[in-house]
Amino acid sequence: MKKYVVISAISFLLFSCSNSPSTDTNARGIDSLSVYKADSLKKYSLVQDSLKEYEIIKQSMVDYEKLIELRASNIGLVYEYPKSTDFIAENGYPETLTGTDNRTWVVYFPKGDVTVIMNKRTNIFTNISFGKNERLKSDVTNELSKLIGRRLSYDDYTNKISSIRYGAPEKLGSQNCVNRKCVEYYPKGNFTTVTFNEFVDEGDFVTLLRIAPFREKHLGSF
Repeated sequence: MKKYVVISAISFLLFSCSNSPSTDTNARGIDSLSVYKADSLKKYSLVQDSLKEYEIIKQSMVDYEKLIELRASNIGLVYEYPKSTDFIAENGYPETLTGTDNRTWVVYFPKGDVTVIMNKRTNIFTNISFGKNERLKSDVTNELSKLIGRRLSYDDYTNKISSIRYGAPEKLGSQNCVNRKCVEYYPKGNFTTVTFNEFVDEGDFVTLLRIAPFREKHLGSF
């Protein structure tokens, strides 16, 4: 009988230990550690995403600035000897593209990876951009870039950059463009604009800040 009593007592003690407060504390510690690890992983992921976004924006800025420099250096260039020889040495031998006619030469230079539009009558470069781009012949961004920095009335701006002519703009970012930057892509014109839109007591105004001959949602991020 004593033997059974002793066994029962030991069993009770073991059961009590298995349900002791220290066990609960350990369980809570493990749960807290799991939560901490999950939170740390989430923060790390957010940091990595932010770094990737930063690199994308940085590259967008570099590409835009290179385009501005390319156009400033080459639009207006007279493609005749010796300048034509120098241009070929730097950018490669020309490949005529679709869209060329008796008035316009649409040409790609593979070494420099640039497409050029040239007036055949004058031999003057009228447009240039990176990449092989047959659509450059219909590009209007170089001409419209003359509006950059000008504060125009809303009606005047939408008359010059018309949704009827260039397609209904798609907002690439914030949908609210009231008194802030606005990034929009015009599909028929194949260009992106960054504007500052003012809706104030004296009227509605739009200032063009940037324009690029491609779709670029980060154009307003720098």
